[in-house]
Amino acid sequence: MTGRKERLPHRVLIINFKRVMKIKNLFIALFAASTLFACSEDDESPVPDNKGTKSISVSLAGLSGVKTKSTEAGSFLTADTMNVNSILINLADGSGTVVKSETITKDATTDSNWDKLVSPDKGFKFVNVPQSVSKVYVYGNPGSAVTDNKINTTLAQQQGSEVLYFGFDDDLTPIVSEPVDPDPTTGQTYTANVSIKPVVARLQITNIKVKDSGSFEFTRVISGSSHKATVSWTGFNPKLKGIYLNNFYTVYQDPASATELYDNTTSVNNIKEGQWLFNNSSIDASAYASYSKYTGGSYEDLPLTLPANKSYAFNIFPGDQLPKIHLDLADLNIAGLSSTDVNVFNPTLINTVRFANIVKYFKDTNTEMTATDFKAGTIYNMEVELIPMLDNDLQNIQFNVLVKVTIEPWAVESITPGFDLDQ
Repeated sequence: MTGRKERLPHRVLIINFKRVMKIKNLFIALFAASTLFACSEDDESPVPDNKGTKSISVSLAGLSGVKTKSTEAGSFLTADTMNVNSILINLADGSGTVVKSETITKDATTDSNWDKLVSPDKGFKFVNVPQSVSKVYVYGNPGSAVTDNKINTTLAQQQGSEVLYFGFDDDLTPIVSEPVDPDPTTGQTYTANVSIKPVVARLQITNIKVKDSGSFEFTRVISGSSHKATVSWTGFNPKLKGIYLNNFYTVYQDPASATELYDNTTSVNNIKEGQWLFNNSSIDASAYASYSKYTGGSYEDLPLTLPANKSYAFNIFPGDQLPKIHLDLADLNIAGLSSTDVNVFNPTLINTVRFANIVKYFKDTNTEMTATDFKAGTIYNMEVELIPMLDNDLQNIQFNVLVKVTIEPWAVESITPGFDLDQ
């Protein structure tokens, strides 16, 4: 028999990644590296053997402009905020077992792995990857949060803008024939579309306004009947002493599961000496779930108006609980406070209150948000307007804050939260 060497067509996978925070055109090209030989009576190429190997070239377009941002709590992030300093790419088989893994760290040096990754005309290549690869997992800023495609991280670790991103594709299907850029070859081209987004959502209070005079309608249920009073005032000038995140999850585990809820029902013994304590005062979450300045045995005033590049911001793991935000006020300086029905709203009790409790959010004037409306990869911007309708603790919820929210998400949407005046 006369043997004839024939080159198999290459099998190619091109993966187009869409990063929610405007990381564009990420793609991975998987190329066959093996050359097989066969005896044949004609020029037709044989079917590839799935037991062979293939090479993988990775290119991430759109990351070259990423700038390192400060992870300082309180930075004002926008839809254009991009802070990815490392990428982990895991190639897995049908069972999810990682076959090949590579971490690439940001490095501006020409022809570094990062430069190859972010340059569309280059690409980073994996060599000798088994044909069994059928899933692609991509993580931005993985740190120590990812092990064998399993995520386990805490809210304390996911602060600022350099947070964990995640996306995957488990359905790789042939679409076109080669040649396809980059590194055109022969054979079929496989495409996967992977969107990676932060595992957190972000609440940002961009400004706190005080309504120094005005009125509102307040409703209270008394003996089973609804009663309403008109409350008015002529002066209001409180001091802000602290801002506290409450009713939030502190652990994120794959697949997309938020656990370990922190929820305080009272400020007593939980807000003290600059701390924000949970779990019977055993855990201090002040570093990532509060803003306050405690010095010399007292709390200093916090600014109500912030610079354009700052906000009172909290990262959260979205789940089945609605986050709450408590503004701790002092020296209320309320003038001319009156009520048309003191049984519904009693102005003489105003000196016993201190908290403005944000406990509801609205997509629009009449549509109240639920916990599931909060999405990872989304920034929720709030302008808070304070009126003299406050509470003496965290649990006694009344209307106390007018909140106007526009959304500036890493994935584009729009919402407008609000509150009612019922108790």
